[in-house]
Amino acid sequence: MLYHNLFTLQMRNLLCKKLAACQCMKLPSSTPTEPPLIRRNKRNVSVGNGPGNISPHHNRPNETNDESVKQLLKEIRDLLRTRAHSKKKQRYVDERENEIKNDWMLAAAVFDRICAVVFAIVYFVGTFAFLLLFSTHRYSDD
Repeated sequence: MLYHNLFTLQMRNLLCKKLAACQCMKLPSSTPTEPPLIRRNKRNVSVGNGPGNISPHHNRPNETNDESVKQLLKEIRDLLRTRAHSKKKQRYVDERENEIKNDWMLAAAVFDRICAVVFAIVYFVGTFAFLLLFSTHRYSDD
């Protein structure tokens, strides 16, 4: 399985190189030009049942590796904090915009109601005045 994945990766890289050369394009930096090295941890364990059979180097942590892991974890934590802070800030901005939008919608509803009442008053008063003038107007037959 491991050799199959390595072979697939090499074939993909070779295909990408050839296609890029055919199209006169540059390979993107994200595409690895060489397959990654596969690193295996080798353990020096002798056959037997005694406690002295395990190598003394087997359980010793690699300090440079630990430091780099700690540094990566610290960077990940800082990125997550920054992302959480930016999400909180964006949520606050969105809520504030929604409050302003709702205030303007309320103002528009009030203005709409005032206009409807004024229109109704003008309509009924105008209709009443027209009917009153029409019924009281006398035709003169000269």
